[in-house]
Amino acid sequence: MDSGSVLQRGVRVPLSGHFRGTRAGPTVRVGSVKPSASNADPAVRRSDDAHKVYPRQFDRDDFWSQIKRTVNGKPVSEEDIEMIVTQYADHLDLSSRDHLLDLGCGNAALAARTFDRIASYTGVDFSSYLLEIANEYFKPDASVTYIENDAASFVKDCPEPGAYDKLLCYGCMSYLSREELLGLIETLHDRFSNLERAFFGNIPNTSKAPEFFARRDVKDYDLDDPKSPIGVWWDPDELSDAASAFGFTAKVVHMPEQFYGATYRFDLLLKRSGDGGA
Repeated sequence: MDSGSVLQRGVRVPLSGHFRGTRAGPTVRVGSVKPSASNADPAVRRSDDAHKVYPRQFDRDDFWSQIKRTVNGKPVSEEDIEMIVTQYADHLDLSSRDHLLDLGCGNAALAARTFDRIASYTGVDFSSYLLEIANEYFKPDASVTYIENDAASFVKDCPEPGAYDKLLCYGCMSYLSREELLGLIETLHDRFSNLERAFFGNIPNTSKAPEFFARRDVKDYDLDDPKSPIGVWWDPDELSDAASAFGFTAKVVHMPEQFYGATYRFDLLLKRSGDGGA
């Protein structure tokens, strides 16, 4: 397969430097992350632990550590969590009639903050352990359902794609390859005909990568590896343009400056044409 292009609606489109994974920095080798010291920030160390194994090292009620909502290994503040919830809930314009689909839901601790605003919820994750936690702590009634599957496969094979009104995908899209994420967005538009809005949150921003790695004294890094601790980094405008090419109205949005990840990440709101909301 040509790594310098992707198929968009049957037409192979060349990718720009960022889409091809152009790396910023003095020395970059694909698949390599080489901190200068063994005690470098764990956020940039390559780990052999699968994402399915990682959460098991934490207590069952250490929800934020399980899903990597942490800074320097410590769970983020309650203020940061509330900023995330406000961001996705407001942009999705959640209402009491909505069926919210959450791709990569993890333990559902984040989405559970808005269960009282919606009619029903379906969380999808490939980690049986995180879904075990979700069922134990975040399943108040039958309106909440959890499905064990990976995001791309679920979207492709979902038997009832018309059942969902809104979609949340927070902090996990960077663990899909570029083609997988673009394919997922295209399939959402084409199959999920009743989906009004989709919110993709906490996406690593390629333009901020040099600063991020320089602050951690990392000279060799890969922005194109979905199996790395941070995953694939994206250029905001190019991802927005790609989503628009599939038929969505796309808007890049940002967290408040005081949010812990505001410097290096961005969010993407997708709306189906005809949705005139904010």
